[in-house]
Amino acid sequence: MNNMNNMNNMNNMNNSEGFLETYNNLDQYLKKEIRADDYVSYANKVRSSKNTVVNKFKDELLSFGNLRNAIVHNPKVDNKVIAEPHDSTVERFNKIYEMITNPKKVIPTFQFDVLGAHEDDYINNILKEMKQKSFSQFPVLGSNGTIIELINNNTISRWLASKIDENGEIIIDGVTVEKLIPEIEFKRNYKFISRETSIYKAYDLFLKHINEEGRNLDALFITHNGRETEKLLGLITISDLALLT
Repeated sequence: MNNMNNMNNMNNMNNSEGFLETYNNLDQYLKKEIRADDYVSYANKVRSSKNTVVNKFKDELLSFGNLRNAIVHNPKVDNKVIAEPHDSTVERFNKIYEMITNPKKVIPTFQFDVLGAHEDDYINNILKEMKQKSFSQFPVLGSNGTIIELINNNTISRWLASKIDENGEIIIDGVTVEKLIPEIEFKRNYKFISRETSIYKAYDLFLKHINEEGRNLDALFITHNGRETEKLLGLITISDLALLT
């Protein structure tokens, strides 16, 4: 029984040490990130940070700061801290710390060959490929491979609705992608990001667009440096990020 208690005490002490180590590492990381003076508190560093992940987990990080203060500033009882973190708390703090300091990037998670089409391509072929590959949108490419516009299911639906004849029939044979462009509701409703962009920053760009424009951004196109003249490496929609962030 005594051996079991000693083992539990050792595990508890390890939890405290591990938690404080993560806290100190994060405190130093935030200090460098915001270029804070030595007197700036951990809580103020968290509140002042522009880091997307820090902002996402701000409340939890502030709670971890309170727990650290309880560990450090309260007297020990029988040489044990009175606020001993649970395993799950230490694991959670470590996970958030890792997401802050080493966030998952959009590449390779969203790297794939993007289905694209040129203005003179027939839409029959594109529609078949969209169905086969379960794509909901595709970029229209210029002769040099740069993106001219983005066609999505909404654009296609608007175009089809405008082409219904008196008999309720729609003829799409011989129709090129160029004919769909006038039906785009919001022109150039997309942005470019670099391959080094974190998935959290990408998600934040979608939210920012909604807040500023009052509508969803259709897609984020990924290139090496985030320039639209570069080769496409992949694309992201907000639904792609919902489960990852």
